[in-house]
Amino acid sequence: MTAHEMRWNLHDIVPKGRFEGLFKKAGTGIERLKSSIDKYSPGMTGQAFRREMEFNEELMEDLSRLSGYCSLWEATDLKSQDAKLLRSRTDNLFVKYSDAVIPIHHWLRGLPAGDRPALDDGNARRLFASFPDLSYVLGHMRSLAVHSLAPGEERIMSRKRVSGTGALSDLYDVLTDGFQYRFRPKGRRPQTLNSQEPLRKHFYSARPSEREAAYRALFEPYGRNLTALFLIYQAIVKDWVSDSQLRKHPSPVSMRNVHNQVPDAAIGTLLKATEDNAGLFQEFFRLKAGLMKLKRLRRYDILAPLEEVKKTVPLDRARRLVTDTFRSFSPGFAEKAERVFKAGHIDTHPRPGKRSGAFCSNVTPKILPYVLLNYTGNSSSVSTMAHELGHAIHDICSSGHTISAAGTTLPLAETASTIAEIIVFERMLETARSAREKRALLMEKMVDAYSTIVRQAYIVKFELEAHRRMGGGVKADDLCQCYLGLLRSHFGSAVEVADEFRLEWAYIPHIFHTPFYCYAYSFGDLLALALYSRYRSQGSAFVPKIERILSYGSSKSPDDILKEVGIDMADRKFWQGSFDILRGWLDQLRKLG
Repeated sequence: MTAHEMRWNLHDIVPKGRFEGLFKKAGTGIERLKSSIDKYSPGMTGQAFRREMEFNEELMEDLSRLSGYCSLWEATDLKSQDAKLLRSRTDNLFVKYSDAVIPIHHWLRGLPAGDRPALDDGNARRLFASFPDLSYVLGHMRSLAVHSLAPGEERIMSRKRVSGTGALSDLYDVLTDGFQYRFRPKGRRPQTLNSQEPLRKHFYSARPSEREAAYRALFEPYGRNLTALFLIYQAIVKDWVSDSQLRKHPSPVSMRNVHNQVPDAAIGTLLKATEDNAGLFQEFFRLKAGLMKLKRLRRYDILAPLEEVKKTVPLDRARRLVTDTFRSFSPGFAEKAERVFKAGHIDTHPRPGKRSGAFCSNVTPKILPYVLLNYTGNSSSVSTMAHELGHAIHDICSSGHTISAAGTTLPLAETASTIAEIIVFERMLETARSAREKRALLMEKMVDAYSTIVRQAYIVKFELEAHRRMGGGVKADDLCQCYLGLLRSHFGSAVEVADEFRLEWAYIPHIFHTPFYCYAYSFGDLLALALYSRYRSQGSAFVPKIERILSYGSSKSPDDILKEVGIDMADRKFWQGSFDILRGWLDQLRKLG
């Protein structure tokens, strides 16, 4: 184990030796849930209704603990057959739960549920008000009646998620986790790498040949396995399109938007604003090319430093930097981040068999979140630590709610994480000792902003095209050319894009696991910029407003939450204001020269 490496403790989710007991308890709860539909009627008392809702919330807690234990175990040991077996059993339990709860959800939506009298609007308002924490959640559920299918069809859909797209997503993970990467930089001995993390660090190399070799090595196994990856993606897309049509959504992305509780118009405005501001980043890339004494950047050079950086930041120092910065912004931020470390709920370093990337998992509101990192010591790793701890802070802020109301909708889910990144960046910029150091920080931040705003928005534009074309028949090469065309369009003449980047779409796990997820990054980054701008102008008095936004979870609509701080997500001026902050950073860069 590397010095200061941390591996998480999953026994806070399920104590050692208690998995089977909890599994049995959940199974018994599901059996009771099956018959509980008989207890529901329009005239039932608020007390009786709340009692049934509380029982269901407790059952969901148990199921989430079982699922969280299995998925987190598997994330750090992708080849573990024991973890896969337990997760398979838990998936089956979720199918049984879904079967049992479908009649209740139909009744809550005012739809037919066997011989039960339908729940009218007046009694729905009365009953929902008896459980204030769930009042908005239940009201939103009721609004989804138009997208609901008959109970028998919903049971089929539930099973299909486990044995269909869920299995395909697992297949994608298993296939790509087994990839080996042949790294062949010019003038050096070739290396075979067993995971992406050691390869990715070369994206930031000061040597152009290393950067190019790293990207070529990354895409090589995706090219060899393109047919299999395309077939997986094709099946996932066709399933998503079919579901959206069956549920009467006007478009595939609308199904995600409804789930995220944001109007189609707001996401359309976001994507259009991002497209219109792609030129800002083209200006930045031309500036970077000049500073690097290049006529034009190559896509290989996007993450390149202006000069070679040999310094690495040990994990313990990064931890202090991040938490001290949090503390200067909000003592509550720092306290919550430290709780995650002290509880042993963080897994820090890359190793064979561990999932790549980083994430924060909120198992239940009663358990501190878990954070997975693949820490390598570079500045990007420090930023990722701040980002994922920001997610954990958000989850802890909303932990006062029941499990159904604690989770945050996708567009707001990136708010705290991105604010956390920004405050760490601003602190480093303030304490920089030279113009050269400030320039390096601003360069890195602009690249990060490109990656989380423009790149993510164009991934969604690719998905829109892929989902539109798939029904009419499309080949793997067609998708590759579509992706490459979109990539070149947002870089314009500022960046040369090599042909192998046509394979990059197959390397993006989100489009396989969670279609149209990626606009949440664009939304979150721009929202965080807007909130941070207000913090800079109003000072510490604005921090409680940010913490209040984070405390809501999904107990209110995203639209209402944001309106508390004067933000209209469908207003083009709001999005443009965030780009104006980025323009300010670009202007600072120009002045530094």
